[in-house]
Amino acid sequence: MSYVPLWCKSNFSFLEGASHPEELVEQAHTHGLRSLALTDRDGIYGVVRAHVKAQELGVHLIVGAEVTVRDPICPSTCILLALNSTGYTNLCRLITVGRLRSPKGGSSVVWSEIFDRSEGLIALWGGDRSALVCSSHNETQKQGLQRVISQMRDAFSDRLYAIVCRHRRTEEVQQEECLRRHAERADIPLVAANEVLYHTPARRNLHDVVTCIRHGVTLATAGRCTRPNAEHDLKTPRMMTRLFANEALLLDRTKDIAARCTFTLSEIRYRYPSERLPDGKTSSTWLRELTLFGAAERFRGAVPRNIREQIEKELSLIEELDYGGYFLTMWEIVQYCRQEGILCQGRGSAANSVVCYCLGITAVDPTRVELLFERFLSRERHEPPDIDLDIMHGRREEVIQHVYKKYGRSHAAMVANVVRYRPRSAVRDVGKVLGMSATSTERLAKMLSHSTDRNALRSACTELESASLLRDHFLQLTTEL
Repeated sequence: MSYVPLWCKSNFSFLEGASHPEELVEQAHTHGLRSLALTDRDGIYGVVRAHVKAQELGVHLIVGAEVTVRDPICPSTCILLALNSTGYTNLCRLITVGRLRSPKGGSSVVWSEIFDRSEGLIALWGGDRSALVCSSHNETQKQGLQRVISQMRDAFSDRLYAIVCRHRRTEEVQQEECLRRHAERADIPLVAANEVLYHTPARRNLHDVVTCIRHGVTLATAGRCTRPNAEHDLKTPRMMTRLFANEALLLDRTKDIAARCTFTLSEIRYRYPSERLPDGKTSSTWLRELTLFGAAERFRGAVPRNIREQIEKELSLIEELDYGGYFLTMWEIVQYCRQEGILCQGRGSAANSVVCYCLGITAVDPTRVELLFERFLSRERHEPPDIDLDIMHGRREEVIQHVYKKYGRSHAAMVANVVRYRPRSAVRDVGKVLGMSATSTERLAKMLSHSTDRNALRSACTELESASLLRDHFLQLTTEL
């Protein structure tokens, strides 16, 4: 019997998940699973990479997140899955609110925010940190939980499920009994959903390492911080069928839920804010007007025939792909820079566009060079073109603040880099977790560069004053991290 894993965390659940999003999708495909839900902790950072791999392999990717709820009486976690674009919007806004109010690395929302943003979302409630599995509530907590359960039922209706987890841990028996009592009393359907933290059991050791790093302990002193077994892998349909041999309906429901989640990242398109457009104009008509005005200025009223034809060709494709707003945004930024005397210049493949030249974004005269517009924009790329705009370093912050002021802080954001472990930092952190000599690991770290490969790392590891078995284990973990 097949099923759909509805609760999967990648390494974008920092220091919790131990597999890349792509690895989870690949493993799902290998297991013959048609769908998979990526539900990282308080974020959707890994979904782009998962989406690309899912498109390549023909796997249906469900976008979701495990959301942390802070409440003095009923703290909990809740897994939210996007049914449609409205659900995706609400999920993003929930995470944004939770992140903005929390210290770096943290996130928390309150129950009322989840209720208000429930449209288009499926809620899966259960797991170790869920309020549904705790049997030690006092009277106040019991009343608070019943109130939240009632509100969840009202907010999500038939989109609320209680998840039954089976990781072969003793305490889960009591947790499941508690969850079933609450679910039966509130008429909430059950669904099977194990927490997936790595794509294969072989990553269990790495998961132990990142868990120790997160808690600041060594492996020898970790105690109950680490998981007691390797049951948090992405399981085959046969293994899940064995785990839920007496609950086939719970596995069937995973497929029903997946069928309801039709949202895909392919639906997302940039929409230029209509309130920024002159009355009665669309993005396309306003872009055309600005381009033709700019062409008249650039060529002093005598626009060559080949340039007019190229402008029409480019504008037609821009309108067809609905990228007009993107060009208008870049034009506005360039206009601000010119007005304030801030040096800026478009570069790269944008220099192949006559439209960019007419808008003043680039300075390459198309009559003096041979343009290759397809390098900049084509139907086959399925993504907006890349317009690189260099702004003088000393006044770049002025432009950033202008963008925030013009569009609002809720509609503008800085692009973040994904910081990953490099050889030196991996050596230091793995060494600490394994309780190795700080002197030895520091000496080894200083021998490595940022681009050190596995062979170079293996050669450097011979310098460690440790038993060969520990060295091999250290090398494996460091390479994986």
